[in-house]
Amino acid sequence: MKNIILFGASGNIGQQCIELLNENKDKYNLIALSVGKNDSQVESFLLSFPNLKKIYSTKELSQLKIKYPNVEFINDDILDLFGQNETHVINALSGFYGLQVTLKAIENNLIILNANKESFVTAGKLINSMLKTSESKIYPIDSEHCAIFQCLEVENKANTLFITASGGSFKNISLEETKKVKLEDALKHPNWDMGSKITIDSSTMFNKAFEILEAYHLFNIKNIKTLLHPQSIIHSMVGFDDGSIKAQLSVPDMKQVINYFLHFPKRFSYPKQKEMNFNDLITLELKEINQERFKPIKWALQCIDYNNSKSIALNAANEVCVDYFLQSRLEFWQITEIVEEIFESCENKELKTYRDILEFDKEIRNITILKIGG
Repeated sequence: MKNIILFGASGNIGQQCIELLNENKDKYNLIALSVGKNDSQVESFLLSFPNLKKIYSTKELSQLKIKYPNVEFINDDILDLFGQNETHVINALSGFYGLQVTLKAIENNLIILNANKESFVTAGKLINSMLKTSESKIYPIDSEHCAIFQCLEVENKANTLFITASGGSFKNISLEETKKVKLEDALKHPNWDMGSKITIDSSTMFNKAFEILEAYHLFNIKNIKTLLHPQSIIHSMVGFDDGSIKAQLSVPDMKQVINYFLHFPKRFSYPKQKEMNFNDLITLELKEINQERFKPIKWALQCIDYNNSKSIALNAANEVCVDYFLQSRLEFWQITEIVEEIFESCENKELKTYRDILEFDKEIRNITILKIGG
């Protein structure tokens, strides 16, 4: 029985993890979780997983504390969830906030199922340095990186990574036309059911930019190409010296990815598994993404050869801008424009510790807020 801590249980990825853990109680023991501000399902979690010992929420949850005296309710430091003989951590937190969890899990020599791409975007070198002296292993629960993981070969080093992108809702309109985009339009994704932040990031391609940086730090391959693939059936491909390209295909479903790494290296089916239907014609369109239309792709590729201050700035400025957009305090087109200004003007330097990364992240956020005029 593997003891698991789930960070981000109330988010989209977290919810799918909960469903899979519920279906595999003979293999996994959920002992702690975090929910942030969304506490509406906490009691249902407690009823479904009677071995839960710790729950983190930013709210007090006074009534639940009385009703469940054997459960420790935490609302101060999310890292207090650690320390219960856990073997696995699922990091389904969104944004820079999730980096501290990734670093703590590595310190504790745990197996990490990581959906927090910002950890690698902001601290990829630090993470890889820590992994050299840790027993920890990181498995990416992201469809693109899971696909790359499955396509790599031990005997043959890959020379190219091909990361696919659906293109979001605005793949067929120009940058000028994005000035007409409204919040309700940006929150619609043609293929994936995701949270609001990642849906916006998909429409601007910042999500794909961050996946490029995550892929670089995970697999140590610089030659990365991003391909527009509206069907979202090919999740990524890997190219080799002999001209061969291997691809991983499946119906778009994050449960397939989470299930794969929960059971790795064995493969098991899961309830309501979606299968490819070849009775219907399946068309697979692939075209390299125009980096002048989707500038975040260009910036991410530049970041591979920059110090990490540039990628930290890219992430921090984007998080602030998306937050303002979701509050209707910023126009959609301004996200890319403001992030570009911050990215181009920020210093190119290497930040080697979590404290230094955190301080620089705060600095960039303040600069971005001033730039917006907030």
